[in-house]
Amino acid sequence: MAKYSRRDLKHDEFKETIENIIIFYEHHKKRVLWIVSGLIILLVIFFTYRNNQQTKMVNSKKMYNLAVILYGNGDLNQARVRFQEIVDKYWGTIFANRSKFMLANISYKEGNLDDALNKFESFISGKYDELFTPSAYEGIGQCYEQRGDLLRATENYEIAADKFKDTFSKAECLLALARLYLSQQRTVEAEAVLEKILDISEDPEIIEKAKEKLRLVRVQRELNE
Repeated sequence: MAKYSRRDLKHDEFKETIENIIIFYEHHKKRVLWIVSGLIILLVIFFTYRNNQQTKMVNSKKMYNLAVILYGNGDLNQARVRFQEIVDKYWGTIFANRSKFMLANISYKEGNLDDALNKFESFISGKYDELFTPSAYEGIGQCYEQRGDLLRATENYEIAADKFKDTFSKAECLLALARLYLSQQRTVEAEAVLEKILDISEDPEIIEKAKEKLRLVRVQRELNE
């Protein structure tokens, strides 16, 4: 009786596997070709989509930076056109989303509070942006403050102050919140906010403003006692 080594057995198994694959292909040639063609098409679609997304991101970033320069130079009309173009042409990108915020800012600067409020609220209903979403809540607070609705303004300043991560923006927002508390005679809350500013802020100007308001709050509290 012939003896077979492990190498012979492995070789036979491999040969048998290849033969089975060939037999399967011969019997299912059309199906295999359809599957392979489908996979190739899916790969083409995937890489085309990825390349398009990368191109959209690069182009939207360039346009956004240009629009920000126009905005910073005070050319609000041209900035508005650019930001709107980004929203329309590059929807789904982070820069299209941030352009919506900038359009809300432009409306606020021009005194169109209703439009600014609608745009800020539309922005916060979308994807969360760690840098811009807190500022959008602050923008909503500013709109309500301008309209004399101090309660709703206060609520949105509170949300913004809670969401800001960097201490400078948080401290600025808390300073505005303290002003609103004081205008509503909510001295205890104003004092707590001002003390928090002194704890977190390193900006000399903000610290000085907080100290001045804190002195006024404590004097007013002593007079009431």
